Amino acid sequence: MQYLELREVYTHNLKGFNLRVPLNSLVVITGPSGSGKSSLAINTIAEEGKNRLFQILNYSQQSDFSTVSKAKFLSPIPPVIAITQGVKNWHPYKTVGEFLSLYQTLGLLFEEYGEYKCPECGEFNKVSSLSKIIKWFQSVREGEKFYFLLPLSETSPKALEFLVSQGYVKYIVDDKEIDLSERRIPAKFDKIYLLLDKMIKEKGSLERFVENLRISLGLNQGRVILKFLNGKEYFFNLKSVCLKCGTQLLTEWIKCKSCKGHGYRGKEACKECKGLKIESLILKSKLFENTVEEWLNMSIKKFYDNLKGLEIPENLKSWVDSILFKLEKALFLEMDYLKLSTPVFNLSIGERKLLEILLIFGVNLNKVLYILDEPTLGLDIGKKKKLLILLKELINNGNSVVLVEHDPYIIQNADYIIELGREGGEKGGYLIKADFKERFFDNSDSLVSEYLKGKRKIRGLFSFREKENFFQEKEDIIEILLDIEKIKLLKGGVNLIYGKTGSKKTEIFNKLYEVLEKKENKVLKVETRYLERKNDLIISYTGIWDDLREILVKLPSARVKGLTKRNFSFYTKEGVCPACKGKGKKILETENFKLSYLCEECLGKRLNPEVLSLSYKGFKISEIFDFTINELLPIFGNISKIKDKVLLLKDLNLSYLKLGQELQELSGGEKNRLFIARKFLEETEFNYLLLEFPLQGLFLEDIKHLANWLNFLKRKNITIIVLETNLLAFFLSDWLIEIEKGKVKFAGFSREWIENFKNKNFKNEKLFYQEFFDL
Repeated sequence: MQYLELREVYTHNLKGFNLRVPLNSLVVITGPSGSGKSSLAINTIAEEGKNRLFQILNYSQQSDFSTVSKAKFLSPIPPVIAITQGVKNWHPYKTVGEFLSLYQTLGLLFEEYGEYKCPECGEFNKVSSLSKIIKWFQSVREGEKFYFLLPLSETSPKALEFLVSQGYVKYIVDDKEIDLSERRIPAKFDKIYLLLDKMIKEKGSLERFVENLRISLGLNQGRVILKFLNGKEYFFNLKSVCLKCGTQLLTEWIKCKSCKGHGYRGKEACKECKGLKIESLILKSKLFENTVEEWLNMSIKKFYDNLKGLEIPENLKSWVDSILFKLEKALFLEMDYLKLSTPVFNLSIGERKLLEILLIFGVNLNKVLYILDEPTLGLDIGKKKKLLILLKELINNGNSVVLVEHDPYIIQNADYIIELGREGGEKGGYLIKADFKERFFDNSDSLVSEYLKGKRKIRGLFSFREKENFFQEKEDIIEILLDIEKIKLLKGGVNLIYGKTGSKKTEIFNKLYEVLEKKENKVLKVETRYLERKNDLIISYTGIWDDLREILVKLPSARVKGLTKRNFSFYTKEGVCPACKGKGKKILETENFKLSYLCEECLGKRLNPEVLSLSYKGFKISEIFDFTINELLPIFGNISKIKDKVLLLKDLNLSYLKLGQELQELSGGEKNRLFIARKFLEETEFNYLLLEFPLQGLFLEDIKHLANWLNFLKRKNITIIVLETNLLAFFLSDWLIEIEKGKVKFAGFSREWIENFKNKNFKNEKLFYQEFFDL
């Protein structure tokens, strides 16, 4: 077996371990949040693969040494395709069809085979290249006879007299052949065509046919009707003009002029293109019997069926085959209902994650290393199973897969498991265990093996029956009307909104938030999103620095120096380090390379030396930046604002983080919990808390801390509403609301839901996840 061999891995908090990663296998990297999983997978292996690829593709390109991983690679690295954690911050107005290259596919087919609607008379026209017409002529049977007719844009007596004077005397007038050199032009007629030639398909007739095409270009811009004796007619346009009236046709796949191809303004569909982004005349044109508008409004399933039924020419066959391959993966992942025209902002987190996955699984490659950081976000258990099938297919095709995952179901199905830990931050980054699954679980000598073998469980939660009895006595069931849908919630409990990916549960979740706010409830909503100000330090992002500077600015030593609040700011000229302009690092840049290094003046603290040199209770401010959050308590525990922040971060298991750490150094789970903490601290009072996918980035041990925090909020009589597809969330909730196709399928206690559920496989999966809880 081939291995990817790494030595002395020191990226971020990783502790310099050696590691062999088997190729052509499903490898899972797991462990507590902040233990260095993404640092190993993305910032070390994927980054090294990217840097090597750039060197191969363009060795003269400037190299960014600030992103080079801190590890030695003793083996070659296959080409790498990586997806980082979370969902990408895509342009929200892009559509499903654009992301899957279906718009581009339609554009190619349209320019080749479209029937273009005339803006003047409404006639549908095809435009053919000379080579295509010649190819068609070569396919005609020997001995076939036909008329070579030219439609005329101008049919006035004067125009016809001119043509006759040039020797073009034969015409088909209302299906009758007339020689205008012998007869006068009829006073009235419905249709008239110039009869350029009577032809027989025979040996040597191609030159004569091509000459007739050349003449037609001069007479009527290449508009031709070939009428056979059996009555069949074939229409050809050599130029983009209407066959009937000669008006210039729009044949290019161009953007809507009204919205400039954006489709939406403030999430309102453009009135001209109805959000389809293409010029309205193109939308009304046809492609293989359907208008372009109909094509763009198709579901993925209908689009696939229509595309598969077409006879595609050889020059486009490989492209269309690749699109069909991608669509087959989409159908396998049950994305068939999504329309090509659906914008990203209308997709749920799970649907966006599926779309992201499809972008890599939709390309048939081999000998590639796929690195995916928590690809199961927003996916229900059925989709997770299908994801595993696709991953196994990749491996069977000669590829390698490395996942960063916390979901025990995925870990259980891995070939090889790498566990990092034992905690997060500075206490993490150690290689605890790495082995093939069978040997990995031989001994319960690590957090992962203890949980997966049932030796360790999440404790301290109500059992189903205790929950039910507790809340029935309080009679705290409340009803909220969402349009025509009625939602029952358990006041003061944890309410789980659950449903399959694409069930429209996110829509219900968002509507619930809007209704609660309108009723003047105090509501806090925490969404899955990218952290803003990702270059901030933790001390600034959490608001701890704002509280500290209120104290520091009043110090006698600060007053003597004449320091004001502006001198304590990360964003003012007076506050930032003059050497690095508040960036904490300097950048050395030449034509061929770019290197960032720690600022020697502020040592990454970003503030000016006058502030950093101040002392408080025997500690310099520069030293406080190196404290963990927990280490603040002995010094600032008497300051209520700081104490409250520290205790909340401790409840969320974030107290090990250093105050001077940058947000971009954090793991996905740490970022998610830090965002929850920030939102929580911004709202001093609320009675409803809405959490969107709070289990993102959390290992089983981290979930224990989240569960304790939720119980703390419940004791304050706060009603918690959780949006999740992870079955582990089921055992954190008191009340379950199942959504199917935008409707409430079930609302009640968890035990009732299980008893009513008929799917045997699902019950088995539920029991698998239940084993991790001490209920």
